[in-house]
Amino acid sequence: MSIKSALPAIHSEAGLSRYLQEIRSFPLLDASEEVMYARRLRESGDREAAYRLVTSHLRLAAKIALTYRRYGLPVADLISEANVGLMLAVKRFDPEKGFRLATYAAWWIKASVQEFVLRSWSLVKLGTTAAQKKLFFNLRKLKKRLGAPDDGELSPEQVKQISEHLQVKDTDVVEMNGRIRGDMSLHVQFGADEGEQWQDRLSDPSPDPETLLVESGHRERQKAALAEALSALSARERTIVEARYLAERQSTLDDLAHMFGISRERIRQIEQRALKRLKTMLCARFPDLEAASASAC
Repeated sequence: MSIKSALPAIHSEAGLSRYLQEIRSFPLLDASEEVMYARRLRESGDREAAYRLVTSHLRLAAKIALTYRRYGLPVADLISEANVGLMLAVKRFDPEKGFRLATYAAWWIKASVQEFVLRSWSLVKLGTTAAQKKLFFNLRKLKKRLGAPDDGELSPEQVKQISEHLQVKDTDVVEMNGRIRGDMSLHVQFGADEGEQWQDRLSDPSPDPETLLVESGHRERQKAALAEALSALSARERTIVEARYLAERQSTLDDLAHMFGISRERIRQIEQRALKRLKTMLCARFPDLEAASASAC
């Protein structure tokens, strides 16, 4: 899609207010208009239809992008990356699935912005696994909950609590905290062994450029496959899976039982059914998952 140059541009923090005012001038689409434009785009590659779909969701992209301002990156870059994610979502959106574009696009936008944040913060390698990304995007919140200063070091007890909560290694927590703070000393004593320091537990697992390129392409395919698999779920299934596994603050079964007005056990059954469907679809897309784990598919 070559419509990026036709979109309003933001070049600095000072231009944010003007940009937000400008994108508010684009009309929102009702459900029937959205389906009409999406069909035109899929059937004939209609550039005007793509433009209408994108511009009607620029406010959504900006809203999501601005939630990542706390990482200290230029707001213009965050919004630009959010718009890239939005355009990818529009390109892949299937109106026949029965859900709105905003629901589908939100995942592409978040994924695009998060990848940009991770790339920008990677002094050596912040990490590409799901656990490492979760650590990066949740560390500040957990530090605040534990009463640790945002720019300070963590006590061994706090490190242990965070590592157990996010299911990562203690050394991952310390390393990530240091990279976010920007001034961690690697000579801090580790545990009771006076001869061992944090730097002794850290390694440089950085792969070569070729491996990084392969991994990046694989992650993009995984994100696309997950988004498509989620879109195939019913609205209730998708809401439950997103709330249980993909939201920043994950919901409990009791939370969702109250939301939907059904029993906790019924929520669990719907969740398990949805997860089974997701696994089936993802394994069909990535057959090598079965080789990696005999119980994956």
